[in-house]
Amino acid sequence: MKSKTLIPFLAALILSPVLAYPQHKGGMWVPSNLEQTIFYRMQEMGLSLTAEDIYSVHRPSLTDVVVQFSGGCSGVLVSESGLFLTNHHCALGQIQRLSTSDRDILADGFWARSKEEELPNVQTNVIFLQRMEDVTDEVLRNVTPQMSERERADSISAAIARVREANLPEGSYRVDIRPLFNGNQYFMYVYEVFTDIRLVAAPPSSIGRFGGIVENWTWPRHGGDFTFFRIYADSNNRPADYSPYNVPFRPKLHARTTICGINEGDFTMVIGYPGSTQQYITSYQLNQIVFDDFPLRVGLRTKRLEIFDYHMNNDRHIAIQYAAKHAGVSNPWKRWQAITRGIKRINGLAMKQEFERNFNQALQLNPQWMRDYGQLLSQIRQNTEEFTPINRVFRFYNESVATIELVDLARQFDAAGGTEMSEERLENFFHTMERFYRDYSPLIDREMFVAMMRAYYENIPVTYHFDELIAGLNRNDGCFERWADEVYSQSAFRSEETLRETLKNQIQTLENDPFLAIHRSGQKMLNEKINPTRRRLMQQADSLERIYMAAQMKVDSDRVFFPDANGTMRVSFGRKAGYSPADGVWFGAYTTLTGVMEKDNPEIFSFNIPEVLRETYRNRNFGRYAIRNGTNVPVNFIASNHTPYICKLKKMFNFVINY
Repeated sequence: MKSKTLIPFLAALILSPVLAYPQHKGGMWVPSNLEQTIFYRMQEMGLSLTAEDIYSVHRPSLTDVVVQFSGGCSGVLVSESGLFLTNHHCALGQIQRLSTSDRDILADGFWARSKEEELPNVQTNVIFLQRMEDVTDEVLRNVTPQMSERERADSISAAIARVREANLPEGSYRVDIRPLFNGNQYFMYVYEVFTDIRLVAAPPSSIGRFGGIVENWTWPRHGGDFTFFRIYADSNNRPADYSPYNVPFRPKLHARTTICGINEGDFTMVIGYPGSTQQYITSYQLNQIVFDDFPLRVGLRTKRLEIFDYHMNNDRHIAIQYAAKHAGVSNPWKRWQAITRGIKRINGLAMKQEFERNFNQALQLNPQWMRDYGQLLSQIRQNTEEFTPINRVFRFYNESVATIELVDLARQFDAAGGTEMSEERLENFFHTMERFYRDYSPLIDREMFVAMMRAYYENIPVTYHFDELIAGLNRNDGCFERWADEVYSQSAFRSEETLRETLKNQIQTLENDPFLAIHRSGQKMLNEKINPTRRRLMQQADSLERIYMAAQMKVDSDRVFFPDANGTMRVSFGRKAGYSPADGVWFGAYTTLTGVMEKDNPEIFSFNIPEVLRETYRNRNFGRYAIRNGTNVPVNFIASNHTPYICKLKKMFNFVINY
């Protein structure tokens, strides 16, 4: 079949958001529901696809090319034999688990020279969207205005269960039903799930994670954030658990790469699975999130990262063990700071407040709107003010005490049934335990215990100090270090060997284990003093946000709204473009290998590039990838999509979709 269209962007998966700044109004659109005015705008900007080329249940379309990888990130199929591309940072957990001190794939990279060398992965899957459907009428059929929020939630849950069961196909499928527009609309997504996923190629960390935390969520950047995997299936091309007899998956459609590059101002389209956005919240909620919640979380994660960094920089074995954990802590940590700077720079709080003034003025012109929505903003403000201090304790506990690894393992033990767990659950917990200790350092965790317990004790009011915190400090004269010595020497959770032996022969003695006592005591405090009020306020907030969303859509009926991202497939569009982050400063739309060399530093692990790359640059041996008369190679580019995205590859690729 002939090549029908050129998609000048890396189909949303090697892409990750960078900075918050005023956007092209592209939004994040549901592929099956592209409004006519939006689709016309996309064509006007340069799109040569039809709507059915993007999403169709009748023939192969662009949504068949994009997968969701391992529960979160996006991936794009790039071959007729199941090869797909995703982010290196998304694959970090898989790469780490396959690495050892003797075979350090994380540091050195990996490239399978044949399919036989491709490496299987545990607990990894990809899902293909089979179809999506608006099921709002079915989900809300029995909901009435007279219902309480609890009754409404119960009715919706029951309806979702019925719709899911009625639409779940035979085989390896999953059905998700997600709210859009804060619960004013519901969509059903049917996915096919593949679990035999094998690592094909990954760059060295010094390319895949070039710049580490320093470059994350910033521009300009120079990382090669990519990894290749392959999907395997049974002989009938259906999902199957790992087997040496499985064969490469044959997709309906795949993307071909070209090396033509794209020019400043060219149309860019992204399709993939963005996590979450909060486009329509009020100024009160924005203030609570950005200026209360974010600083609290950033402060605690800074302490954790300092402990990680010290030990990871001094012990390569620990660096491998904690690579994925470090990324999991640092990625949101950097993102929250970038969002805060962006909100401050564009004066986002004042923009929200101006919108709310205009909203209230519009209500005053319509008596019915005024009756329905006149008190809405003041109700949201009151709810947010009551929620803030309660949420602060909840958040602080979960960013400090709950992050201590042996406290979390004790939580998992309790969740599995504790000392009364069944034989089946006990067997499953043994597997959990094995995975846990493979990537566990008691040295790091003990330091984390001291730092996090002290932070909680010093920053949270005495009212919320849980019993075991008080008792542990009393036994040790207020010394956190002595308390740590006590629990890490006495607990059966302290090592895989002691826990395994206790589980097999003396499981009941775990009822008195210090880490189980800490977890249960902290959870008891939350359940008695925090969670009931927090749940009530969150239910109230959900109701108010749903009404506020409906009100915005009614008051501003000429506007075409897009739903907040919620981990489901979306389309966004814009142009390849640079931007100005501050007065007198301009950042170009792409970076080159010259920038990599300027940042190269053999003394810093994340900036120490492979020698072969230095040699390639010195010799200008770029082959067909060269630009500027053979003197350079593009690395990344940015575009004005919602939100801005970086294409992170050693070359700017285009994708040609074959029909």
